Amino acid sequence: MAVITISRESGARGSNIGQQLAERLGYFYVDRELIHEVSLEYGIRQDEFEHIYEHAPGLLERYSRRNQEIVQLIGRIMQGLAARDNIVIVCRDAFTVLRDYSDVLNVRVTARRKVRAARLQQDHNLSLKQAKTMLDRLDTERSKYIGAFYGLDWADSGLYDLGVNTTRLSPAQGVELVLQGLSMLEANRAPDSPLVRNEQVDPILSRAIDEALSLLEATGRIAA
Repeated sequence: MAVITISRESGARGSNIGQQLAERLGYFYVDRELIHEVSLEYGIRQDEFEHIYEHAPGLLERYSRRNQEIVQLIGRIMQGLAARDNIVIVCRDAFTVLRDYSDVLNVRVTARRKVRAARLQQDHNLSLKQAKTMLDRLDTERSKYIGAFYGLDWADSGLYDLGVNTTRLSPAQGVELVLQGLSMLEANRAPDSPLVRNEQVDPILSRAIDEALSLLEATGRIAA
């Protein structure tokens, strides 16, 4: 009974590991798609969500009241999802919201830059130069997002419970490492430590999460 968050570098195969973990454990698999579905219930337009999530924020954007509201809502949605337990969340900022709970395993998935570039080149049918440009853009956006809205260094290994380097490991082997880490997390949990499953979730948010989970499960877009 736990929650796993995965923060991943581009091309490191973190999403693959998350999907395989959800299938192996029988957990829900959640990524930005479901977060977006829930945010729609709160009047967050698709273009607003995508702009926040897909672009490195500029100085003025960091202090925009609207942007702050959206980021705070995203955090509340992830906490509400995590309170349900038995879930894998693959989102860039899940670890920042959930890192203080003892029933959450925060995983960082990385790989060497040249390996990640080669994977992006193959995945998207790009030239190597295009793949490297894409890689740097995505990593920069993720890093700046975490720095701007949470004041943390996305690449700081000390923020995570477990690091998985897929330079020479397959996603399946990465899954095995995470499962070992999950077992240790549960074995070492202090009896009085805070649990996200004990958090109270606003009924309106809880209903929106229920509806989004039901919709994505019905369409076969998430594991359950």
